[in-house]
Parts: sequence; structure tokens; C-alpha cells
Amino acid sequence: MDGTVRDLLYLRGLRLSPSEGLPEIIGFRCLGMAEKIPDILGETGALVHIWHVSSEMLPVSAAEAERWLVDASSGRHWILSEREFEESAIDLLISSAQVELWQPDKLARWIGEAVLSGDLLTERPEQMSSESEEVGEIEPPQNSVVRTVLSSKIDLDEWLIQRGMDHVETTPILLQATIWAVKGSLISPGDEAEFGEWLVLEDPWARKLEIHDESEMMDNAPRLREITVSGSMWLSDTDLRTMLIGILEARRQKQAVQDSESPVRSTMLERWRFDSESAELTRLPAAIPAWIISRDGRDEILHSRNGRTYEFNSSEAP
Repeated sequence: MDGTVRDLLYLRGLRLSPSEGLPEIIGFRCLGMAEKIPDILGETGALVHIWHVSSEMLPVSAAEAERWLVDASSGRHWILSEREFEESAIDLLISSAQVELWQPDKLARWIGEAVLSGDLLTERPEQMSSESEEVGEIEPPQNSVVRTVLSSKIDLDEWLIQRGMDHVETTPILLQATIWAVKGSLISPGDEAEFGEWLVLEDPWARKLEIHDESEMMDNAPRLREITVSGSMWLSDTDLRTMLIGILEARRQKQAVQDSESPVRSTMLERWRFDSESAELTRLPAAIPAWIISRDGRDEILHSRNGRTYEFNSSEAP
């Protein structure tokens, strides 16, 4: 985890220098010193010691916090903790030193956002053997086309704060989707054919079909657990081709013939229909960033593009 935190600090533009002369403090690891952190402790240009607290079962006690205060040097400190702090420990730190404390929920969101933005790559957890009828976990296909991962449209912190949920546990994941490569023809009212190619996103979670914007893709796709969907959630070939008609048809301007008795030339629109029956459809693997939100003893999936939540039974998922 130290390496992940160091990577995030680097992505934030921080360059760490070693902190000399500090004794080893049980439970607290000094990653180094940095400067120019304008959003930490409200000042710029002052050196800040950056600490990492690894995960353990029990929260950090007031006694551990007091021991850290005795051994740590004076000055400003930023603690990134995977352990919760007891309230008495928090009060002791804040009253005795210049400390910015990030507890597990805030640290996890910071990591999750970096992963879903594609800035930070994580190792994929081993696939587990159990499977659910509705959801599952898949390995990336071997010797196949590269999967497209779409970019997120919502800010997780803002979404949680607006709903009074800024302290809930979140886990970044990917949701299975499909991009259809469509080759076909638009047919004019006069039966003139015009060949075209399109990319269409099928999002089975939102039950939506839409033109895919290639600018809305991650440059560095994260390696995360991917939640799959059952076959019943995908559109059938008949339904897919029917929906493509409405999505891909076009309205074109047509210059009407000028009336010899009038100097005015009118402009009309004509419908060019999409010939779905003869179209060639190729399925391309895709994924949508999301988070599992754990609250009140249940899990929900937060869709990163529409901001909606969907039921998720974590006890049945791999």
C-alpha cells in the first residue's frame, strides 16, 4: 500500500524528500517531506511530513497518538491512514499539532477516483469460483480486441456529499457493456443508398442504446473487478436492430423546386431511414466505471455516467 500512496502523491505533483533523524514509530511510517501543498493545512511553501498508517483490525488509540506526538518532529504533518482513529486520538492530534488527518473513507475515495480516471492502475484480484445468476466476474478475453473503458461523468465526492453519504465505504469496479460496430446504409425517400459506419453503446444497466462518442474513453483503462450481466439484460438481435433505426436515421435538407410564380425557394427535410435488416453488427467489449456503495448493511452499484444506483447482492457476487 505504501507504493500506491507514493504513486498517488507523485500524480498529485508532490516530490518527496527523505526526513532525516526521525525514530521508528510503531504503526506510523514517514514517507518523506514535501512542500507546496496548497490544499493541506491552508498554507503554501511550508514543509509537510507525510505519514502512512497501515490497515489493522483495531482503531488508532489515544495512547498510540500520544506516542506519535512525542516522537514526531515539530511542524506540519499529513497522515494518510488505513485505520480508523478513536475520537479521543483525533482530538489529541488536532489540539497538539498541525495535522491533516485522512481516515480510511477519504483515502479510499482518493484512490478509487485515481483508478477510475485511469491515472492509477491496480492489480486485478484473483477470480473467485462462485458465480451468481445475475452478476459475475470475468477475466479479460485472451487474443481478442481491446476492451474500451468509458470515462466517468460524475464526481463521486460531490454525489456523496449532496446525499449526506460522505462517510460511506466505496469500492471502484467496472460494469460490463458493449459497443456495437455497425456497418450499413441510409436509404433516401427515392431509394438512394448511402453507406456508413457507426459505433453504438449498449448499456444493459441503464437499458439504453446511444451513439458512442470516442472522446469519452479512458486513455489508461484500470484493471478492476468487472461485474457482468445475465443474458436477459442484453437486447435481442431483433430489438437491437429495431432500436438502431431510430438512433441512426437522419434528416437531410432538400431544396424544393422553386415555384415559377414565386421568387421564394423553400427548404424541406427528408428522412433517410437506416436499413437495419442488411446491416452488419460486430460486438466490441466495453466497460463502464462504477462504485459499490456499502451502507446500512447492504450494497448498491453507483453508475458513473448517469448517477443512478442499482441493487447489488454482494453475498451472491464473486
